[in-house]
Amino acid sequence: MDSFRPLFTLFEQYQTFAISTHVNPDGDAIGSELAFYQLLKKLGKTVKIYNTDLVPKKYQFLPYWKNIEDAKASKDFCPEVLVILDASSRERIGPFLSKHLIPTHAVVNIDHHITAEDFGDYNIIIPTASSTAEIIYKLIKSTQIPIDKASALCLYTGLMFDTGCFRYSNATPETHRIAADLIEIGDFAPDEVYCQVYEQVPLEKIHLLGQTLQTLELTPDGKIAWILITQSMLNETKTTLDDVEGFVNQIQAIESVEIAICVCELPDGSTKISLRSEGRVNVAALAAEFDGGGHERASGCRINLPCVAAIKEIVSSAKQHIQQIC
Repeated sequence: MDSFRPLFTLFEQYQTFAISTHVNPDGDAIGSELAFYQLLKKLGKTVKIYNTDLVPKKYQFLPYWKNIEDAKASKDFCPEVLVILDASSRERIGPFLSKHLIPTHAVVNIDHHITAEDFGDYNIIIPTASSTAEIIYKLIKSTQIPIDKASALCLYTGLMFDTGCFRYSNATPETHRIAADLIEIGDFAPDEVYCQVYEQVPLEKIHLLGQTLQTLELTPDGKIAWILITQSMLNETKTTLDDVEGFVNQIQAIESVEIAICVCELPDGSTKISLRSEGRVNVAALAAEFDGGGHERASGCRINLPCVAAIKEIVSSAKQHIQQIC
């Protein structure tokens, strides 16, 4: 693809690369990082991966996950090129990395979110792609280097995660063809990948879910639902924010709900918001009002307010978006 040509020039000119992604990395972010890492290593490059947050346990079955280093380790490495994957903005890789991981030559931004900013010196943003993993697949395919089994597993995991196990509308016929190709190359069982990501649930997470569902509230018309997770709930159940993943889907399934909201209190007193839509409301636009982003049906943001005040703000804005479709 023509959009990859500037990247190939960077491959030819530079030797040292760093890779990063957004805070609280998901399957698409981690899978894309690891596949891109393997491509650069095959090209003989010196490569480091730095993330703000640790790799969740559910993704520690992926090859090379131990090569992802803590953000603070980046102070000892000065890359020529920094590649940021699946992040809507430079700040989304975290406060330390966004300020201290500075390349000598260029920043490359590869993303598929429609809300993505052109923050890089080179921007490869393809909103029609199902995932960043799909873009990395096409990038590797456009080189002379074949996708190996390890990369296939990483890319399939990213593809599976960002399409909601191929349930979302972004899972196009092309996406399914790519998935089939990755399964053939990787020689893995898709059900085993699903099991690793979704069915290795610790008992503590179930306890947290039970407490969380007791906080459920809905607007009088039943079109907006929200749940709350506090720091005290996390401490009591011995869980972390990683364990909250998927909770918002529980309330999205309520038959009357158009917008589902998961509200998490953060240690610094601010609030993390996860948004889901049944399809009629563009929650990426809703998240953008709070400097967040994502997909039309799945987005998120961070609000620098205590959780109770943040709920008031996000529900008020959600009501306005509901009014626009009624």
